[in-house]
Amino acid sequence: MNERPKNPMEKLTIPGRLLVIATICFAGGFFYWNVMFINDHFPTGHYSLAFIAIPVVIGSAIFFGIFYRILKFFGIRFQKNSSDKNEPAS
Repeated sequence: MNERPKNPMEKLTIPGRLLVIATICFAGGFFYWNVMFINDHFPTGHYSLAFIAIPVVIGSAIFFGIFYRILKFFGIRFQKNSSDKNEPAS
């Protein structure tokens, strides 16, 4: 029976997990920088969340894509193969 994994990162290798965590940290830092320093110079008014979030999503996707390509260039796998055993970390 093909069970759904309980942990969404279960099918990722250690470098893959680190890349996902680094991308989330980058997105948080980029969001903070965007709100505190970039949007601070705009005129007073109401701006939609998309005005702030879209550059963060695009920047995070570029960050992820660049480092994913670097991992592939050096032959480091991002996802585990189906033949890899799902052994818990000890």
